[in-house]
Amino acid sequence: MPKLVVLLVEQNILHLLILYKTTSFTYDSNTTKPDPLKMANSAPPPPAAPSPASKLVRIIVVVILALIVLLGLAVLITWLIIKPKQLVYRIDSASVHNFNLKNNHLNATFDLLIKAHNPNSRISVYYDPIEVSVAYDGQTIAFNTLEPFHQPRRNVTRLDATLVARDAALSGALSRDLRVQKKSGNIGLDVRIKARIRFKVGIFKLKHHTLRISCSPVKVQMSSLKNFETASCDLDW
Repeated sequence: MPKLVVLLVEQNILHLLILYKTTSFTYDSNTTKPDPLKMANSAPPPPAAPSPASKLVRIIVVVILALIVLLGLAVLITWLIIKPKQLVYRIDSASVHNFNLKNNHLNATFDLLIKAHNPNSRISVYYDPIEVSVAYDGQTIAFNTLEPFHQPRRNVTRLDATLVARDAALSGALSRDLRVQKKSGNIGLDVRIKARIRFKVGIFKLKHHTLRISCSPVKVQMSSLKNFETASCDLDW
């Protein structure tokens, strides 16, 4: 009897295991299995058409790039035709008279000859009033304004400038240095020139530019018997 019970129990357990395996590894009859061949041969969805806004952005970018290229070509062609050259300035002569330094106050008259050279064959220059100053050790001691003028193409213009120092106050150190230089026969000064100018190319006048010229050192002669050393100038736009 116990053996029969054990046998029946074993048969029931075996039956349950077989039933479990069958239900675990079989598909439901109502479930559709995926077809790998169809999945491999299916085409991807077509790309979305670009929106009108993106087309407009592309057109704007292309137009801007084209304008930049055309502007660059125009500038290059203009430069090749005109071939602009740098203006050249220098001090050809500088002297001082009526020099009187007393109680740290200076009275003197400075005479300068400024050479302005326009080497361009297609560009002329219009000068507004020209400011000329003389400085010693960074301190301005004399100032004057020259009349405006027009400089033609390939032209050299010499400007006579007379600058008067009237009771210019100096520090004690500057006064001592000036006295020492006066005894040596010349004074090292800085000449500064400032003007608003316009270039004319053909029939076209360009916009105003501020021209700044610095000439240093300019050895101003205390005596006209000594030879003057011309002083070159630097330009700053």
